[in-house]
Amino acid sequence: MRPFPPKLAPWGPPVLLGIPLDHNSSFLRGAAQAPPLVREAFHSDHWNKTTETRVDLGTPGIFEDAGDLPQMENPDAFTRIEDAIAKIVDAGKRPVSLGGDHSITAPILRAIGKRIPAITLVHFDAHPDLYADYEGNPHSHASPFARLTEEQLVHLLVQIRVRTLNAHQNEKAEKYGVKFFE
Repeated sequence: MRPFPPKLAPWGPPVLLGIPLDHNSSFLRGAAQAPPLVREAFHSDHWNKTTETRVDLGTPGIFEDAGDLPQMENPDAFTRIEDAIAKIVDAGKRPVSLGGDHSITAPILRAIGKRIPAITLVHFDAHPDLYADYEGNPHSHASPFARLTEEQLVHLLVQIRVRTLNAHQNEKAEKYGVKFFE
């Protein structure tokens, strides 16, 4: 029988950070409303907070909550995301972001990749998000993995269940050694 609860990794507790940003989404919006909704569902009494690994997420101190980043519609949003994630990582803690369209992936991994070398990133999605720009926006929700590969912020990018890889994105993937499991 496994011990209850299992020992935590050498890192400090996970830190929730709400990132209410979705202005880089090209179609439906709504990810900006996610942080308070995720917290509301999490704190609901309608579920058992014990995980499959027997960690009780209702235990005080098991995670921290850094709140939501304000004013995500401002031009410096990505800089502020990167700074906030860097602060969490520099404190020896593990960031867990809530909300945000896929564009937030680039500043999050930029902060982590500058501090933790040789990251292998596993991305589960139907879309590879490797456009150099999408609809003229290089920060589009469809472009974060192009930025990460160009900046060499991940050692290896593995994408699982991708089904919409076009010629442009395939060229980018080949150039940066992205591995696919379609």
